[in-house]
Amino acid sequence: MKRCTIIIPDAGPFNSLWVADELRLLLKLDMDLIVIDAVYDELTSDLTYPKDAAVKEFIDRNQPPFKFETTDIGRRERKNRQAGLKPKNNAGELATFDFMSSDDGLRKYLGPGDPVAILFEDTDLRIFNKPPNLHLISTVGMLKGLQRVGVISSADDIVHEMTHPTKPDRRPSDARKFSDLPDGVDEPAAIGSSWMPTA
Repeated sequence: MKRCTIIIPDAGPFNSLWVADELRLLLKLDMDLIVIDAVYDELTSDLTYPKDAAVKEFIDRNQPPFKFETTDIGRRERKNRQAGLKPKNNAGELATFDFMSSDDGLRKYLGPGDPVAILFEDTDLRIFNKPPNLHLISTVGMLKGLQRVGVISSADDIVHEMTHPTKPDRRPSDARKFSDLPDGVDEPAAIGSSWMPTA
């Protein structure tokens, strides 16, 4: 079964893994990780906040496997910020829609026989007319898979830390909520696909 390229069009997986102090698990996937520009900008917009500073340092230090995809929305929002204008609250969502629907976005990764996985957490992420080589996986689904192959010992322990943070620089408002417990989403592409690394 062919392994996927993983696209992360959602800030949620980064936020949740940071809350549990487990960002390093993304590197254990051992494959290209595509991040959308406006999502990166949203994740790293306030470097006085520990999460934003840690996520920026983590992504910037690990290129590859992280790679960036630019969108028209992301470019426009960066120009607006440089001009001193406040960014739109939903810029990340708009850029995600732009990426998912444009010919130079998601479709360029969907070559014949090339599976792509979307790692998401946002329940508003919608895939219409799902291509046969698109694999969908949620943060919880990823953790369950990493447990199955022995990369982590307990997905439930990490999910508990995400939903009940104990680290000193995590705020109560950082606690995550998941709509896909207990198993998460791990929906393979119709052509067959795997995102899981070897243990």
